[in-house]
Amino acid sequence: MCSLVKFIITVFLLIISQVSHGQSIHSISGRIINHQNDLLPGNALIISSKDSTITKGTSFFEGTFKLSNLKQEQLLLKLTSMGYKDTLINISYKGIPDIDLGTINMEVSSDQLEEVILISNTPLYKTKTDGTIKVNVENTVLATSNSVEEILSRSPGLIVDDEGISVIGKGVAIIYVNGQRILNEQLANIQASEIKNIEIISSPSAKYDAEGQAVINISTIKTATEGVKGILSQNISTSDFAPPEANTVFSLDYRKQNLSLMGNYGLQLGTNRFILNTTRNRSAEGDLFNSDITTDWERKRTYFANYGTGIQYYFGKDSYVSMAYNGVTNDLGGTESSNNTINTNQESEQFASIVHKNDLTTQHAFILNYLQTIDTLGSSLYVGGQYSLYNTKTDDFINETSIINDQTFNRSLKNIVDQDIPIHSIQLDYTKVFAKQNQLETGIKYGQVNNTSASQFLISEDTDGFIINENLSRDFEYNEKIYAAYISYKKNIADKINYNLGVRSEYTSYTLNTGYTNQNLIENDYFNIFPNFSMGIPLKENYSLFTSYSSRIARPRYQSLNPSIIYQDAFTSIQGNPNIVPEKIHALEIGVNLKKLTIKLGYNHTIDPITGGAVQGEDPKSYILQRLNSDREHDYYSSIHIPFKTNWWTSMNTITASYKKLIDTQSSFGFKETKPQAYVYTNNKFTIYKDLKLQLIAWYLSNRYDGIYFRKNQGEITIGLEKNLLHKTLKLQVIANDIFHTNKPDGNYQLGETSILFDRIYNTQYFRFVATYNFGKLKKTNYQHKSSGAEEQDRL
Repeated sequence: MCSLVKFIITVFLLIISQVSHGQSIHSISGRIINHQNDLLPGNALIISSKDSTITKGTSFFEGTFKLSNLKQEQLLLKLTSMGYKDTLINISYKGIPDIDLGTINMEVSSDQLEEVILISNTPLYKTKTDGTIKVNVENTVLATSNSVEEILSRSPGLIVDDEGISVIGKGVAIIYVNGQRILNEQLANIQASEIKNIEIISSPSAKYDAEGQAVINISTIKTATEGVKGILSQNISTSDFAPPEANTVFSLDYRKQNLSLMGNYGLQLGTNRFILNTTRNRSAEGDLFNSDITTDWERKRTYFANYGTGIQYYFGKDSYVSMAYNGVTNDLGGTESSNNTINTNQESEQFASIVHKNDLTTQHAFILNYLQTIDTLGSSLYVGGQYSLYNTKTDDFINETSIINDQTFNRSLKNIVDQDIPIHSIQLDYTKVFAKQNQLETGIKYGQVNNTSASQFLISEDTDGFIINENLSRDFEYNEKIYAAYISYKKNIADKINYNLGVRSEYTSYTLNTGYTNQNLIENDYFNIFPNFSMGIPLKENYSLFTSYSSRIARPRYQSLNPSIIYQDAFTSIQGNPNIVPEKIHALEIGVNLKKLTIKLGYNHTIDPITGGAVQGEDPKSYILQRLNSDREHDYYSSIHIPFKTNWWTSMNTITASYKKLIDTQSSFGFKETKPQAYVYTNNKFTIYKDLKLQLIAWYLSNRYDGIYFRKNQGEITIGLEKNLLHKTLKLQVIANDIFHTNKPDGNYQLGETSILFDRIYNTQYFRFVATYNFGKLKKTNYQHKSSGAEEQDRL
């Protein structure tokens, strides 16, 4: 009987509550515009009539708002937007619980403030509690750079070279823009003036692709004005070492209400030059051999262009659907001339060759994205797909001359290659955000790559005709599928300790055929799990500790697997190695933030590190340059970041000491001593007068002894002068780069019985003149999209 009474009372109370709910206002919504019908950002607030306190509220950015769960019979609504008069509306319940106020036109405020100009030197970088370095670019000296690559090369702890973009002490990094993976080649589509900041993430979480050893996330500037925004930039570089080069970039963005359009076009013209000097020695008894080679590349950019377009439609705050196309056309001409003098215990010979380049590379990428915000905390669902097609056609004509025993011989060669790489990928990500910024991230990804190439190497001993050399001609087919899934959880504990715990799994299967026959077929599959963990512990204001562990993988680039011949000279070629396997990296880092100082200690352990060298061919005089696996690599490092600032001088300084040791039991490398390496970086900005600024950037990398390779010290000093004109819409720059021409890779190593010495001379010493013009304005959020297939494309 007692239970029945409790049940009746409960039902009665529920009925009463529903009746009460039915006789009150449940929600209010509306659309806010100005006299030009533009959607306005602002706040919608419920005000208490007793003491004017705010009882409920929300912010809106796209003009529409909604307040729910009000349960009031009468209320006072206050609408605010910067530059407009506050609007007060009394609302009473009149039989409709969900009230739509329709479109509300706000009046311009007559009490607008005069323009306020804040002048200060923005701090160049900041270290987060997890050890991530956030480098500010907007309104700093780095914003005066000519390209994104220059910004990265002038950022602390980053090295930009032929291998890619590397983090000192970590290795090659992958690139994200606004949290979305892109190709290194796509950096040319981003204007340096559009970058707000750069995050250097030495221990990435599980949500990032497992490829690479670190992550660089670039954030672009987001403005708040609707309309059109464009950038036109032109630079010309001159040098005594190489012919002039020119780079033209144009980008245009348009935003109207929920629709966003973008387009960009970049054109590079001129000649890129570098010289490689190589000496090879063998001194075994009965096998005395010496080869001195000088190769001079003068690669003419007949037509180097990148272009893209995209459309994006917003159907809610931070919710959109987008389509994009990105393309590249590289028409490469010019020559590669080589001179090789060979001395043996029997004779002296001279060989010379000229390669007339005729290479055409095209890239096409089609991207489709859908992002849906699920709740007001920021939970979201993302689905994206991408199809890309890369094609390279090579038709090089080669003239060879050899002088043996005072007799001269001539022959002609052709190197014809046709390579296709289609890429398919699809990705799904789900983010659930909880209170206090705790969040759970999970997702899956599928990627498929098919890399095929057919190469023919033809030889003519006279001018009558060419005959195919079957030994040097290659067919190649590589198919790879990657299935990936991840889960990551980030939590704050009592607003003090924060941690991120995650795991990523990837299953890879591939087939590799070097002759399109089953006799040359290689099949394999492997499964990897990549755990990640990071923790930050704030001690007190501006003091904190952090530690992290991450595991990564670095798969070989597709060209590194392809055994097709790339001719360099009569006795030197570049060939892929289908037998190399991916690197596996385990990284541990610990550090402390002491006000503005940051100190880090770290250790990386790499299994099967991918190295490279000159392997002796079947002919004792010939060598093949290719990638190889070593056994282990141990890398210890420590770094300190020191900022300095006055009213007229801002300086950022980094000092890193590292100790790297390579261990080889697979490729017959010779062993050398191992010594620590030092890296010093300084970036300085001097305000001379108003908008006239002087910048000085310098870095130095000491000799490196890693147990196998010796690399001589390198350095670079850059001086730049910048002036803004026409209300800061026009920027003029003069840059003197590598003024002492000290950025020259140089070193030696031993592989088998051969000792190899090398030094390279690049066109890093130049004067550059830059003019950049900005026009128009763009509303709130620039065009954005994800590139779900970028992990596969980055290995091209």
